Amino acid sequence: MIVLKREAPSELLVLEALLRRLPSDDDEFMYYQDKYIRIKRGYEGELRVDRTWDEIKIPTEFYLFHNYETENEVGHTHQIDSIFLCPHFILLLEIKNIAGRIDFDQNKHQLVRTRLDGTHEGFFNPIDQIERHVKFFRHKLNDWNIELPIEYCIVFTQHSTLIGAVPPNVPIFHVSGLHTRVENLFIKYPIKSISKEQFALIHKKVLAMYSRKHWKPNIESSRFRKGALCKDDCKNQTSMVYNRGRFICPVCGFKSKEVILEGLYDYRMLYKPWITNNELRSFFNISSSKVINKLLKKLKLQCNGVNRGRIYYIPENIIDYKLD
Repeated sequence: MIVLKREAPSELLVLEALLRRLPSDDDEFMYYQDKYIRIKRGYEGELRVDRTWDEIKIPTEFYLFHNYETENEVGHTHQIDSIFLCPHFILLLEIKNIAGRIDFDQNKHQLVRTRLDGTHEGFFNPIDQIERHVKFFRHKLNDWNIELPIEYCIVFTQHSTLIGAVPPNVPIFHVSGLHTRVENLFIKYPIKSISKEQFALIHKKVLAMYSRKHWKPNIESSRFRKGALCKDDCKNQTSMVYNRGRFICPVCGFKSKEVILEGLYDYRMLYKPWITNNELRSFFNISSSKVINKLLKKLKLQCNGVNRGRIYYIPENIIDYKLD
């Protein structure tokens, strides 16, 4: 049973909004664009691994937690790509989408990628990452007075990746090997290690610890383009103009009511999940308070406070709203 479905990482969603709002001639535009491409490919690789689970026959009840996030006792984050929980064992997955040849240097605690052109690039050692997560869960199981084996594996999603030097006794393989890894673990642990009640308790505890953080870029918001933005293929670098219930592009003439929803979505991603009347006027460059009040009535946003202290909450699914 999948408890937590894989969702697009917060960082990916924020970067999408950032790239819409950051001018293409900004000094850091290419940096954030490259970051976005890298994270998007990683997410697509994780989805590829998720589909593999559909083909694996599990001989017992189980829970899958994808893209799991939590904090330890000192407030540091644990981001685990996938957790497989069953009464026999726990399996933690670290998923990597890296092309080229990869070699592990355990003495230096580093993963080295060699590209086709012979150049090298270093990465954080995923073994250190996953073993940190294992220690965290061992500590938690001890707190809950439960003894359950914890295993892990490092999965590479690109079949063309050449896996070179790896440490002995560390399960590192392509995604096609996940089926065999799971089968071998059930051979290693043929008997259930915990009771039905303990299994239910772990499920409850793990789910209760889940906490997803909203990533924010270290960039001044004044560098973002404000307002309703025209279509991607329009060269207009300024915001659209609001007139008679619609936003109009002064360059190509495109008209739309819904672009305000896209603007509010970006505002939530890059600024904060709520907005005031004055902030709404400023962001969309609408001087008339009467027009803003009409827009707010159409949007039907949940609000709190009175008069100038009133704030309007922007829901996560604002992009799916329908305007009359």
